[in-house]
Amino acid sequence: MIRPAIQLYTLRDLDEPLTKTISRVSETTYDGVEFAGFHDQSPETIATALDDSDLEPVGAHVGLDALESEYDAVVSEYGTVGCDRIVVPSYGTDGFESTSAIAETASHLSELADRLADDGFRLSYHNHAYEFETIEGDSATAYDEFVARKSDSLELEFDVGLARFGGVDPLSYLDRYADDISLVHLTDTVPGDDATLHVDLGEGVLDLDACVRAADDTGAEWLIHENGLTENPAATLESSAIRVGELLDSA
Repeated sequence: MIRPAIQLYTLRDLDEPLTKTISRVSETTYDGVEFAGFHDQSPETIATALDDSDLEPVGAHVGLDALESEYDAVVSEYGTVGCDRIVVPSYGTDGFESTSAIAETASHLSELADRLADDGFRLSYHNHAYEFETIEGDSATAYDEFVARKSDSLELEFDVGLARFGGVDPLSYLDRYADDISLVHLTDTVPGDDATLHVDLGEGVLDLDACVRAADDTGAEWLIHENGLTENPAATLESSAIRVGELLDSA
C-alpha cells in the first residue's frame, strides 16, 4: 500500500526551524517527509529530528546545478539523514523543446542516475507542466519521448496536478508508466492560471480518489502531497493530512 508524505516546500513559510516543522508533521498522519533543503540546519540535527519524530525521509528535491556542482556535499548530507533518493525537481523548458533536446536531457539525467546508484542513491525526475506539450507535429508529448529515451536507472516522480495543468489525463500516464514511477506527487490544480498551479486538495479539478487509486496501482512507494502556493501552510498541513488519509483509506 502506498504511504503518505508531504513535500516540506509546502511548509517553508512557517516561522520556525525545520526541526520544529518536522515535529509538527509527526503530529499528523503523514508517515514521511520530502526535503527541499535543510534551511541552514545541519544534517546531523535533521537526522536527530527524524529519529525523534519517527518520520521517514522519502526523498529530497535538489536542483540540477547544485547536484552537479556540489555532488559530494549532497551525497554526504542526505546520506547522513538516511535519505537515499534524490529528485531533480525541474530541468527547464529548453530540455524538452525538441526530440534532440529531449534525447540529451534523458542521457544527461540517466548518466547522473548511474553515478548516484554507484553511491547508493536513486534518482527520480519530477515533471512540471511543460513536458506534456506535443513536439514537432508528433502525437506524443515531450514526456513520452523522454521516458522512451531514459535509462532504467532513472525513476519518475509523477506529479498528477502538474500533468493535468499541462493538459493531459494523469490517470493514463500513471497507468502507462507504472513500471517507472516510484513516487507520486499528489497536487491539485486549476488549469489556465499560474496563480492556481497549486491549490488545496479538493479546490481544483483533479479526481483525487481516482488519482490515489491509480497511484496505488502503480506500486509506487510514496504518495507525496504538495501545495507550493498555500498562504496558510499550517492549515494546509492539517487539512491535507486528513484528506490524504481519507483518500488512502478508500483506495
